Amino acid sequence: MEGYMAFREWNNRKNNWLRVQKGKWAARLLGRASEAEPYRPQAVSSVLLLRNDNKLGDMVTCSTLLRALGALFPHARLDIIAGKDNASLLAYHPGVHRVYRGDQSFSSLWRLGRQLRREKYDLYIDVDEKPTLSSLVFLKLLAPRWAFGFNRENYPLYNLDEKLDLSSFHVTRRYEAAVRKLGFTGIFDPEYKVFLPLDSAERARRFAAGLPRAGRLFVFSPQAASRHRSFSVRQMKETALLLKDDKIVLAGKTEKLREWMGILPRNVYLFESAQGVLDLAALVRMADGLLTVDTFWVHLACAVKTPTVAVYQHWRDNLTVWSPNADNVTVIFCEEEQSDVPAQRLADALERRVQKISA
Repeated sequence: MEGYMAFREWNNRKNNWLRVQKGKWAARLLGRASEAEPYRPQAVSSVLLLRNDNKLGDMVTCSTLLRALGALFPHARLDIIAGKDNASLLAYHPGVHRVYRGDQSFSSLWRLGRQLRREKYDLYIDVDEKPTLSSLVFLKLLAPRWAFGFNRENYPLYNLDEKLDLSSFHVTRRYEAAVRKLGFTGIFDPEYKVFLPLDSAERARRFAAGLPRAGRLFVFSPQAASRHRSFSVRQMKETALLLKDDKIVLAGKTEKLREWMGILPRNVYLFESAQGVLDLAALVRMADGLLTVDTFWVHLACAVKTPTVAVYQHWRDNLTVWSPNADNVTVIFCEEEQSDVPAQRLADALERRVQKISA
């Protein structure tokens, strides 16, 4: 397992290095941003934020940035480019005017760049660590008056730059640094927020009320981005048996979870909804507790204040950047895979977390 982890780490570093080299090559080829007047926040009437990584957790943390941008530009139109999944978290955001769907591919950003060029945006914001070839071509096509990014001194298409060691600060500090550079002088609020429709809350309520069992309601999110960071079905079965007097609902990719249902005890249920993540988020908000291996659900729990136990791997997770920003989350660290954590430890940690919140 250690050899596999070392290979994955090497492969990630290699891919990131290649990504940076392509971006540097494109920066030289595409030239400089067009001449613009000195930046003035009061002259900004339209803003476009690039958030097309399609990461749900990043979109939850981005709520802090959106709130500050709304305060800085109260009369400006704020548009966002998001992926097919994380765009759903913006559907009911009161401060977002329009969400454009796009991914990180060259063809997607080329199409959007040609489409959005006529919008003549005043300000473009890219909070990614390094631009890609496709994002630089997109920026060239977009041609905004001002373009902001971190550590963009070698990327002359950006004319607003903030130097920051992104590995040394929590993500909310990164967003605060961005809006400070753009002229924000108020108090930056680091609290995450999600906007859920009333019908999602009602569907979650009806589902929970229809479960044929008394007891507390827990949500288990057993799946991570890779199998090696996920809980096992055996582990979930043993944990559910330790909480046999309570109701447990599984959250995640339903195709895989359906296969588990014939193995798991009768106090485990699956909430399948056409509204997907919004209805599940509403269910987490009303739950007594959450158990997860996925950072999206951790960030969501911070937003809705649900008592949570999260299991992280020591070797992988950078808590400096992605640690929970609320005290309702307990983090369990494991040296090996998350599936190696004993069920008794998971159940005990969840009990302590719920009791601490109740007290």
